[in-house]
Amino acid sequence: MSFDAAEFSTRYEQWAKESQSDYQARKMDRIRDKYPYVMSTDIPWTPCEGNMSDKTIALITSGGLYLKDSQPPFVTGEIHGDPSFRELPRTVRQDDIGVAHNHYDHSLVMEDINTIFPIDRLLELERDGIVGTVAPRHYTFSYVNDVVPLISTSIPEVIGRLRDDGVDILFLVPV
Repeated sequence: MSFDAAEFSTRYEQWAKESQSDYQARKMDRIRDKYPYVMSTDIPWTPCEGNMSDKTIALITSGGLYLKDSQPPFVTGEIHGDPSFRELPRTVRQDDIGVAHNHYDHSLVMEDINTIFPIDRLLELERDGIVGTVAPRHYTFSYVNDVVPLISTSIPEVIGRLRDDGVDILFLVPV
């Protein structure tokens, strides 16, 4: 994906300055309508070839999940959001999870993590031989408005880790 970070940063900084009072007043519709979205014309999809039963699959969600006993929650009180990520093991369980994301109702995910992070469903597919292997590590992000550090730092690091784990298929769960 081509991305002009300098051009986006100029538009973004203006948006953040103009939207700060609306953000503090929780007028999300107003700031969302003015946001300087990045529009890609060259989406890098790769077709899946071969048998699913030979593939390694991983999950990424933007639901703001974190391991409440060992990871800090995402920063949620700033207009910029938090471009960092948290790594979740394939062994993660409902009781391990905290949620740090101010832009959706957490009640369903607190009832069942699989609503936004279907790890148990993937493990069932692995047990049934439908997918080959569920990767050892998966990733979660929270909301991000300043996408420059996300694209320049966090995403390349996650991609490197996914490659290290031999991931063939990445299942994205946007929230």
